[in-house]
Amino acid sequence: MINNPAPEIIAALAGEPAGRALDIACGGGRHALWLASLGWVVEAADQVPVELPGVEFHVADIERGGYPIEVGAWDLIVCWLYWQADLLPGIGAGVKPGGLVALAGKTTGRFATSLENYRAAFPGWTEIAAGEDDGRAWFIARRSA
Repeated sequence: MINNPAPEIIAALAGEPAGRALDIACGGGRHALWLASLGWVVEAADQVPVELPGVEFHVADIERGGYPIEVGAWDLIVCWLYWQADLLPGIGAGVKPGGLVALAGKTTGRFATSLENYRAAFPGWTEIAAGEDDGRAWFIARRSA
């Protein structure tokens, strides 16, 4: 069973026109499937293959740089509950002007991050939603046009 998308993403994307989205480290694909159901053209990547109807899926070892992010190609890039600092520059470069990032990570453990880390990686982006609670940090922001 696929979990529902994160409420922060649902709220942040309300009224946002569908476009081209990338879901990196998509896990079971909850965000990719939800976006596709809203008319987004979605690609998703993760190490473990999953069936995601309506989504172009790529098997990739993201931790070892196995999925190159196309520069300036995406209206939205989601990387939810996965932290890898060296992905952030590619994520930022991959978003079109006026596009969005939706990022979240755990605040404890091997892949721990913080809201401060996201803000530092995306200076000048307009925050739509951001915070830390329940052992996770999230950051949803728009690149200036």
